[in-house]
Amino acid sequence: MQLSIGDFSRMTYLSVKALRHYHELGLLEPADVDPRTGYRFYDTTQVPTAQVIRRFRELGMPVEQVKAVLDASDLAERNALIVRHLERMESQLEHVQSTVSSLRTLLEPAPAQIAIEYRSVPRVRAASIANTVKLGDIEPWWLDAFAEIYRALRDAGIRPAGPGGGLYPTELFTDEVGEAVVFVPIADPLDSSGRVRVIELPPVELAIALHRGALSGADRTYGALGTHVADRALGVEGPIREHYLVTSDDTTDEAQMRTEICWPVFRTAPRD
Repeated sequence: MQLSIGDFSRMTYLSVKALRHYHELGLLEPADVDPRTGYRFYDTTQVPTAQVIRRFRELGMPVEQVKAVLDASDLAERNALIVRHLERMESQLEHVQSTVSSLRTLLEPAPAQIAIEYRSVPRVRAASIANTVKLGDIEPWWLDAFAEIYRALRDAGIRPAGPGGGLYPTELFTDEVGEAVVFVPIADPLDSSGRVRVIELPPVELAIALHRGALSGADRTYGALGTHVADRALGVEGPIREHYLVTSDDTTDEAQMRTEICWPVFRTAPRD
């Protein structure tokens, strides 16, 4: 039995505007369109499909992916598309939960003054990957880059000479795009492989604060460390450095993660 677009809308909880849009995209085409009036008519057999579409859209699945699910040639392909979307949703949920937790922490009374260490870091030889990245894309790039570096070291039979780290230029924060570098210190020779290159990090003076927990909350440590450096007029040009002492590869408990946040400074003598 054919239904008017209004009746179909009431039966499926999809607005007339949405139904017209889905028709234009080829996602849900009417059973018939009157060539004279342009009125759309739907069949009762299309109700289940419309309900599936509404459920996927409520889960935030883009229209293109919904169409891919509906057009999937077999059950395995369809399920794989759905699972990938659910995994993306889980990742987004974790991010939201982490952000909520960070916001709650900001609402708490100010913590005790953060401990700052000054350190003279010598020249470091490291396996590295550098690329111009957007700030919003830093996490997936970071994960892929470190995976490639550690894979290259394993293939070469080389053990890291220290924890991995990253270099982040000022423009990455100010312009939300810049050349980021991730690196792993090494003592043995290593041939270039894929994106991995051996670099020499120059010696540098750093003010260092230890961040406890996931990097999603590192802005508080950045703020405290930056304030300490600015109050003492110690800051110099140069990238912020991070040292990843305990990561998600070492623990599933985010509270146990540890990262050194390092600010480049000028020192002529030891300071308190």
